[in-house]
Amino acid sequence: MINKNIPLVSVIIPIYNVEKYLRECLDSVVNQTLREIEIILINDGSTDNCGKICDEYATKDKRIIVIHKENAGLGAAFNSGLDIAKGEYCTIVESDDYVKIDMCEKLYRLACNQDCQVVKSDFIGFEDKEKERIFKNLPICYDQALYNKKTNLCLNPSIIINSWNMNQSSLYKMDFIKKYNIRANETKGASYQDIGLWFQILSLASSIYFCQDGFYFYRQDNENASVKSKDKIYCVCDEFEFLDKFFDKNLELKSRLQDVFYCFKFKIYSWNLKRIDDKYKLEFLYKFSQEFLPIYDKINKKYFIYNELSDLWSIIQDPKKAYSNNFFHRIRKGIIKIKYKLYKKVDNLI
Repeated sequence: MINKNIPLVSVIIPIYNVEKYLRECLDSVVNQTLREIEIILINDGSTDNCGKICDEYATKDKRIIVIHKENAGLGAAFNSGLDIAKGEYCTIVESDDYVKIDMCEKLYRLACNQDCQVVKSDFIGFEDKEKERIFKNLPICYDQALYNKKTNLCLNPSIIINSWNMNQSSLYKMDFIKKYNIRANETKGASYQDIGLWFQILSLASSIYFCQDGFYFYRQDNENASVKSKDKIYCVCDEFEFLDKFFDKNLELKSRLQDVFYCFKFKIYSWNLKRIDDKYKLEFLYKFSQEFLPIYDKINKKYFIYNELSDLWSIIQDPKKAYSNNFFHRIRKGIIKIKYKLYKKVDNLI
């Protein structure tokens, strides 16, 4: 029997300087078809009008709780929401995104029917162009076989490298979160705290369900988003230091998940290498080499494809040479693209 005094879902929304997008986000949450929710707004020291907007919405909806705090970063903001969440499940919505009005209802029903600690669904990416909003489906799983079944990391260790480490568009059982004291990494000014949070959840959950429907609209044109900050070189490294400490407290997990963890770390570092500004790439390659050299002989190669292993070995052996090869390869690709465009223009003129 449902206790009417306990919300079914706690929606945690960390907020920092997004007044341009905030109302669309909040409207999508307050209008959820599942009414038995609480909405926790964490105003993380915004210097724009976000605080006023939060208070305005709170006066109109008694389900809204507002916390105004000094800026401490996304991880600390999310943890502040977890500290007071009373829901049976919790979810996180980032304040420049928005959700379908039936997200909480559909995911809650799915979580109950499947008796799962974690339910995750696909994303819908979007960008605002001059005259229209462009959408595209973003699968949460890279392997179709992971969808529509209960699973966990013991049954299928490859989940960690075949699923997107995003924490939105999900429901997490609060009993599970509290039992293992799952927290986001708190590092002011850092980014990508979803990496450490997702790995903890995935490592500890006994029941996970991936749903192929998309409920979460993920903004891809916010210039202030972390992924656009090409000077944030070592934020991903901070997350793996955080996970090293997590493993030090969970030695059985460390032993069982070490192989797939190394592959996961390689993929995240490779992604970061492509993302950061060119002027930082060589510096990061030296960090890449330094961290993987001591563990290379421990790597289980079955989780890597051949090109990944050869790339990793070249980085470990000579970061400077790896940088040069990567740099000139990109130049060659750029020249080929330019030539192709010129040939097309010439063809059109003939």
